[in-house]
Amino acid sequence: MRSMNRKADTLLAQLAKGLLKHGAHETQIQLGDRSQYVGMSDVGKGVECMRAAVAGKLGLGQHATEQTVVDWYQQDKFDQIYNTLKKQLVLQRGHWLESGIANAFQANGANTFCQLEIATQHKGIPIKAHLDFALVWGWPQPTVRILELKSTERIPGSLYTAYETQLYGQLGFLVECWNLPVFSMWDEHGVLVFEKLTFSQAVKKVFGFPFPEKSSSVDIEGWVLCLAMSEAKAFGPYRPSGVMLKAVKNTAEKIWKGAQAVQEGKAFLKDISYCHGFHPLCDYCEHACSCPKFEGEVLVDTAYDDELMLVAVLKDEKRGLEKKISAKEERIKAFYNQSGVDSQWLKTAHYRFKNTRQEGRKTLDMTKLEFALINEVGEQKAQELLVAVTKYGQPFERLHIAKI
Repeated sequence: MRSMNRKADTLLAQLAKGLLKHGAHETQIQLGDRSQYVGMSDVGKGVECMRAAVAGKLGLGQHATEQTVVDWYQQDKFDQIYNTLKKQLVLQRGHWLESGIANAFQANGANTFCQLEIATQHKGIPIKAHLDFALVWGWPQPTVRILELKSTERIPGSLYTAYETQLYGQLGFLVECWNLPVFSMWDEHGVLVFEKLTFSQAVKKVFGFPFPEKSSSVDIEGWVLCLAMSEAKAFGPYRPSGVMLKAVKNTAEKIWKGAQAVQEGKAFLKDISYCHGFHPLCDYCEHACSCPKFEGEVLVDTAYDDELMLVAVLKDEKRGLEKKISAKEERIKAFYNQSGVDSQWLKTAHYRFKNTRQEGRKTLDMTKLEFALINEVGEQKAQELLVAVTKYGQPFERLHIAKI
């Protein structure tokens, strides 16, 4: 909700405008012209929703710019400015954390590549993988650790398939391109550090020690590092997989060819497959407004809008209350852990409490299973197997509300 203070609104508008400008500059430095290649984040998006990945590759969707903020300010559209500011804070928090994590690794004396680029091709399609961090050491065992950083509001219990697919692509191309001169890196100011080296040559140039010419001689793992404001969790280890790399390449090919078909007028964006059913990322998708999933009849009675607005406000209040409850629970957990008791109850005048450690849930990643089955037995047989072992629960109703 916007402030009623004009000076405060002006300050927030200035911040939103600056974040948009800085974000565009950082993207250009780190990722270049993203319309000219398929990146691993594109592939990650593609396994969740091909339509969103193709639309992103075509540069479609609603993108606020510096000028947009200026126009909104002149028109007193402060709600739009504040919504843009909230989105930018979420998007750019990862870049700020990335800088801090890099400083932490450097303080430890770790040999760290930051934003290492692998530029390759698959069937003539340009593909790039940008590795947030690649930690390298040569003794006692030559080792590489790929770290993909994700900034989240809350630490998830399990990873989105998109995150895992992105990391599998990075690991797969690292191994496949190991001895090819396709590795490049720029510093945080956009100054070239090295260009078109093999991985071993890059290690020698930056860190000064020799490294194996064969990836099979190196211990290679990948991790997804999720960071919230006061929590962190590392998911892994993940190892290079030929099956997953093949799936990554196939997805990249579908994205590129889909974008070309739409661009050349041979297909329409509405014809591209999209994520059916509820998906939490739909609320943040820049292409949701034109998505066939959300087509529907327009209701002219304002009473419906009022009711939906009330429900949305109550849900916001619920989320705020859940955050307060979570913060209180964390303080109580911390007190219990510091009290020195071991799995015993602590009592107050009216309550008793203790903190216990629970095992995490064990889940089956259906997307990864489908990829593996398709590569092993073919698409038709894979679908038959999945249908045969799929069990459906009782249907239920779920209300979806999203701001237009």
